[in-house]
Amino acid sequence: MPTIAPDTTRAVLTDSIEVLSQEISDEEGMYRIRSGQQVYYLTISTDVFDEDTMCRPYLLLPELPSLSGMPSRKIKLARNEDGSLAVTAFHDPLQEITFIWHDKRIDVLSLPRIKRLRSGVFETLYEGRAAVAKIACFEWQIPSLTRETWAYCVLTETQRPSDDPLIAPEFLGHLTENGRVMGFLMEKLEGRFACSDDLTQCAALLKRLHGLGGLGLVHGDVNRYNFIVEECYRGCVRLVDFEHAQDYDEKLAHAELESLPAELAEETGRGSTITTVVIQP
Repeated sequence: MPTIAPDTTRAVLTDSIEVLSQEISDEEGMYRIRSGQQVYYLTISTDVFDEDTMCRPYLLLPELPSLSGMPSRKIKLARNEDGSLAVTAFHDPLQEITFIWHDKRIDVLSLPRIKRLRSGVFETLYEGRAAVAKIACFEWQIPSLTRETWAYCVLTETQRPSDDPLIAPEFLGHLTENGRVMGFLMEKLEGRFACSDDLTQCAALLKRLHGLGGLGLVHGDVNRYNFIVEECYRGCVRLVDFEHAQDYDEKLAHAELESLPAELAEETGRGSTITTVVIQP
């Protein structure tokens, strides 16, 4: 973990650098920053800059040392005792999704960001069709994205071509960033969120998921916002968000079916942090 003398002689060109993701706590801010075609992961102690600078990319970026000459893509900024900036590079590799099953790999930086849906999830276009990208913005999110990648593999390999509709959005490929796999691209669904009126269809869909050719799954989070009713497609219901999926377990499967009526009646907004659909009027 060498400490690097920051290059303060070159101003950061803000038109060639952008903050892609950020999370800030009382102790530190974590930033995913693109500089040219390289992405860097910065951890900045909250005593390095004032609160406004930490929270606002347009204030933060001009204050950063040049990233182009950094020997690593994992960097920490702190203050020395004399108040000068301390830059530390970490050479251990960034974590990545190692469960690779699809034949397509797509560079996430090549995708246009049409609309931000939530942290790590955005609408895009791929090969002329609307799609949704889901990525691990930071390393601690890799395990849940790995689990979801595995779940899509199970879904894809166990469903028959005649199954109509598919249980979940179509998995379009693995997303890479500077060569490492850190997310996936999926079909964009259009419809509305399920409600109590859709209980019969939602229960039938869950039972399909539980009984996939002897390799069934338990979804793990059956809140109403994870059921999408495609009214333009015969009112079929699809499932999204498989971050908590696991192998079929009879007790767990029974429990999530039993919880479904209450979940579909939920009106507090719990579970609605991800939006992968266009809401129809």
